[in-house]
Amino acid sequence: MKKVIFLLLFQLSYWLGYGQVHCGGVDFITPDPVSLKLQFTSFSEYASGVTIIGATTLKLVITDKAVIDPDCRWFLTMEIENNPLGGTSTKDWETLVQFGTGSAPEPTLDILEVRISNNCVTSPIDGVFTKHFTDHGDIQDIIAKLITRVNAGSCISNVNGPGDYLTNYNEYTFRVDVRVVPSLNFKPGIYQVNLKFHLEEYSP
Repeated sequence: MKKVIFLLLFQLSYWLGYGQVHCGGVDFITPDPVSLKLQFTSFSEYASGVTIIGATTLKLVITDKAVIDPDCRWFLTMEIENNPLGGTSTKDWETLVQFGTGSAPEPTLDILEVRISNNCVTSPIDGVFTKHFTDHGDIQDIIAKLITRVNAGSCISNVNGPGDYLTNYNEYTFRVDVRVVPSLNFKPGIYQVNLKFHLEEYSP
């Protein structure tokens, strides 16, 4: 049985509220970047994948200005990176080490599945493992840029107004689960990708 080890590195982008136009601050309250090691050593792991529940948790704090600005709203996205400047194909995981020889291809980005969820189901992609990425730089909305402000406390889709994970936990906390299903098609080795989460004020 061949052996593949995937190293999955989450890079969480932090926006500290500098230069906000309509909001007083837009912040991640999240631990340091998380490094996840997914190891595949059995047929069932190749066929069914390896799942990590609660790979990380995103906690958000969005504050309005002292004089309330009705245009204070935010958006949240995730982006895949695989170091193409280092020679990686834009559609593959970055190769760190390969085992043996042969013509099998490197693992592709589309074997990574991500599930975003919170208790209010505020994201349109909430609750389902989905293959969001096929190419370096692909971006997936968690909360999209919206012209309309949806205030905290409503516990409905696309909440994007001021609020925080302490007073509005169900809307401003997002759990991130990941799953990788590689099958037996790829070249054994150690590979990695970076998944970056981006929180920013939306200022049209």
